[in-house]
Amino acid sequence: MKKLLFILYLFSCVSINAQEKGYWFVFNFRVDKQSDEKELLMAMDYFLSSKQISQNPLTVVVTQTASANSTTNFTHQIFFLSPNADNFKNWGEGDMGSFAEGKLLEKVFESVKPISSEVGSPLISDPTGLKYKYATIWGFKVTDVPKFASLAAEFISANQLSNGVIELHEAISGAPEGVTHYMVARSNNLGEFLRARETVNANPKTRVWFDNYSKYSTMISSFSHKILKLYQPQKK
Repeated sequence: MKKLLFILYLFSCVSINAQEKGYWFVFNFRVDKQSDEKELLMAMDYFLSSKQISQNPLTVVVTQTASANSTTNFTHQIFFLSPNADNFKNWGEGDMGSFAEGKLLEKVFESVKPISSEVGSPLISDPTGLKYKYATIWGFKVTDVPKFASLAAEFISANQLSNGVIELHEAISGAPEGVTHYMVARSNNLGEFLRARETVNANPKTRVWFDNYSKYSTMISSFSHKILKLYQPQKK
């Protein structure tokens, strides 16, 4: 666990400032055994309760993949969400050895295998969206961003759900090949997601989205995950 804590600290030294546009950074992992998942969650609990991270300004979310296509080779994700870019100014810097005993980056992981990492930004999102524990994510290759974004905005506006939210995110770097944007549908569980999907499909205004999104984009991937842990910044 100490080695896992080291890599988390390595990439999570941050500074605090203010700006309006939000950003996120996500680590994609593969965890092969249930005991490894428990180790991961114990590490996160210890990591985020430590004195070194006590002033952490980021929201941290640990998720477990619930369903995926054959190209999704990670089982878990750790998201770092920031309301502005300034919180990432010192990302990856700091006293590497002060928090854990790891020596070399390639020796940090034993039972938890790193797959990839991504940077992105929410374009249309609900600040209360993380109260929903289940999410389905579609990756798109967008060829006409203004038209796609306008169409997505109309689609989201036309589907204000009572038991979930729909979001649009921009992929900035590290995304799977071809993916430029993500659509995210959040709900409490798979059953509620399926009911919400029925509601969306029955909405006449939804047809505009389904009839036109493929003119400006291609769907590349899809998967779903559930939130295992949510860590909110400590209030001052």
